[in-house]
Amino acid sequence: MTSGRFPRFFAGLLTLTAAGCGGGDAPCTDCPAVEGRYRIQFSGGAGVPPECSLLSVALPAGEVLDISRTGDQLTARLAGVPLAGTIGSYAAFNLTGSTTNAGAPGGARTDTLNLNGSYIAPAMEGGTASISGVFTGTYVRASDTGGQRCTVSSPFSATRD
Repeated sequence: MTSGRFPRFFAGLLTLTAAGCGGGDAPCTDCPAVEGRYRIQFSGGAGVPPECSLLSVALPAGEVLDISRTGDQLTARLAGVPLAGTIGSYAAFNLTGSTTNAGAPGGARTDTLNLNGSYIAPAMEGGTASISGVFTGTYVRASDTGGQRCTVSSPFSATRD
């Protein structure tokens, strides 16, 4: 006969799972020192899809990514787009943000950038820190005729200047 109730053990397990324990990167209290200036590079011959040429989109290769950190909260700027995100105790980070460029060729364009990656601390004192992950950019130009849209996704890496 069942009473329709979970035993206490399973209820506790469900509570831990729902809170995110055991999965993902936990918020940090002694956070990795990811802050600094990085110059973004793309690997694998990454380019932009043909539909992106209509929007004058290019990967921000060689652009500077300036990251600031307060606790686990990150702020940054890449290619004129302000970004915000977090870093976890295992050095996984995410940064996302968007901006509308009213002066873009062909009319206003909204750029949304997302970087998901990992911070790699210097191997020895005096070494260089680095980051790597996946960059995704979504670019949209709205218009009365349906507008234009393209998405670019590419692996990136960068070393701290």
